[in-house]
Amino acid sequence: MLLTSLSAHLLQFCRWCNGSFFGRGIRDSVWLFPFVEIFHLIALGLLGGCILILNLRLLELAFRDQPTARVARDVRPWMIGSLLVMLASGFLLFSTEAVKMYGNWAFQLKMSFLLLAILYTFTIHRNVMLAERKIAPTLRALLAAVSLLLWLGVGLGGRAIGYVTTAANSVSGGTP
Repeated sequence: MLLTSLSAHLLQFCRWCNGSFFGRGIRDSVWLFPFVEIFHLIALGLLGGCILILNLRLLELAFRDQPTARVARDVRPWMIGSLLVMLASGFLLFSTEAVKMYGNWAFQLKMSFLLLAILYTFTIHRNVMLAERKIAPTLRALLAAVSLLLWLGVGLGGRAIGYVTTAANSVSGGTP
């Protein structure tokens, strides 16, 4: 019952996005979708670089002369900025085909990984990065591996979206 209600609300939100000023405006423009996508991809590259830097430091494969907490503090503004640009541009891109994305398992996978990756990065991973105490190398490797796998899941899910087709009619109740 709760899942059915949540699903109905999500579909209603997707329909709203499809018909919104953003959805229609970007969808109907020749150049706006690629323009927004450029920002999305640049932010993706920046965020990926930040995640890689943090995890290489956590694994002690790079930046060994710098304390882990300092690397984390130095990278944090870039990571947060790029994540915000990615989320904003991602919403704009999503709004152009929201109903189609609603039924796309690759999009659902990407969003699940994104939620988990953000929660993990800004809780467990952050606390470990800022901890001044020495952490066992095995635990550091495990924490870095989890981080990298979660963000890899976001990227692979995003890449798979274009290869998964969803009939809009099957999702929207017969209205494309």
